[in-house]
Amino acid sequence: MDGGHRQRGDRAAGLLSTPIRFSFAKLIGPGLLVAAAGLGAGDIVSATSAGAGHGLSVLWAVAVAVILKAFLIEGIARWQLGTGTTVIEGWCTHLPWWVHVYFGLYLTLWTVAVSAALTNAGGLGLAHLTDGAIPASWGAVLHAVAGCVLVLIGGFKGFEKVMKVLIGVMFFSIVTCAALTLRDPVAVLEGLFVPTIPSGAGPAILSLLGGIGGSIVMLAYNYWLREQRISGPQWLGYVRIDITIAYLFTGIFGISVIVLAHQAFFVAGVAITDEQAVPRMAEMLGASIGPFGYYAFSIGFWATVFTSVLGVWQGLPYLFADYYGLLRKRPPSVRDQLTRVTSNAYRVSLFFITLVAIPFAFVDRSLFIIVGFTIVGSLFIPFLAATLLYMNNALLRADGGVPRNSMLTNAVLVFALVLFTLLSAHDIGLF
Repeated sequence: MDGGHRQRGDRAAGLLSTPIRFSFAKLIGPGLLVAAAGLGAGDIVSATSAGAGHGLSVLWAVAVAVILKAFLIEGIARWQLGTGTTVIEGWCTHLPWWVHVYFGLYLTLWTVAVSAALTNAGGLGLAHLTDGAIPASWGAVLHAVAGCVLVLIGGFKGFEKVMKVLIGVMFFSIVTCAALTLRDPVAVLEGLFVPTIPSGAGPAILSLLGGIGGSIVMLAYNYWLREQRISGPQWLGYVRIDITIAYLFTGIFGISVIVLAHQAFFVAGVAITDEQAVPRMAEMLGASIGPFGYYAFSIGFWATVFTSVLGVWQGLPYLFADYYGLLRKRPPSVRDQLTRVTSNAYRVSLFFITLVAIPFAFVDRSLFIIVGFTIVGSLFIPFLAATLLYMNNALLRADGGVPRNSMLTNAVLVFALVLFTLLSAHDIGLF
């Protein structure tokens, strides 16, 4: 363990005597930010298509995805609470050089894919809301610039406040529409707890498993914990509650979208394509529950996308700044400065994310870009699961106050590693 690692670990251990004050507001913590940032247009489209094509029988896939992602992010948090360092720092310090080279290349590729996908989805949502008055291309540019400006002027506190409003809008609108259209709650329970794979549902289930719950944006949890001054083993119980709340939110949201698609399309026998998923859903809800359904879903879709835009625009620069400091072998005190929202490294990364998205706004292949992002995103989960298996078993100090992986955690991580390796291979066309 290097000096910086010991320094942060000892500082974290020294906080054991610090009293922890809980409040309802505190329970709406960084986990919910990660969960909301990980939900995007691809998740809504994939859940809508799955529910439209196969009804409630695929609900169990949402539950499995949520459980797997919750275990992964708990591992990310446990590493930080036990060592005082981020997972990226752990990779660069303890693993072979090719691991952090791979991560740097992947981070760059994923950033291009996610920024293009989210801004294009935002443009589509805005064009739908304005009935074409704002073209999708310029709507995409507007989302990229708005995300950059809000992050720059608001800092973390401003970002957190805006996110909580958007999270409330997206959750209320989608879940309310689902509750108003729910006709068979027993079938929902059967779909959740009695796993079945209907004929031809394989690709839809794989899409749900890969899309629900986020991918590389989960690493932002390390930095949002720091922003809220959550450090040290004494916070492990709070973090686990925070993650549980966040992924319950994710699960309810994903289930709600499938319930909507089931009632709007599957029961009615209406076939849709991915391109039609959002506008047709809004139209069907308008026909079944009135104008509220049309506008609630349309606004909820836009809020979901813009929440992801803000989450990625605010969270990814931390990763770039931290990675830059590690490559330049900066001491821990300097790296702490680099990962602040006021640092040059953070702001350069933010401008990169914004500018790289703009050319894709004028590529008339929005759906292709969104689907391409989901494929790139699925490649990260096996890498994360494999490294957490090693780091949280072999490198966490037994006397550090944070437990190593339990047998259950190891079993879940191995399952996630195998499942998402197969999923990634399927996504890139190997089988």
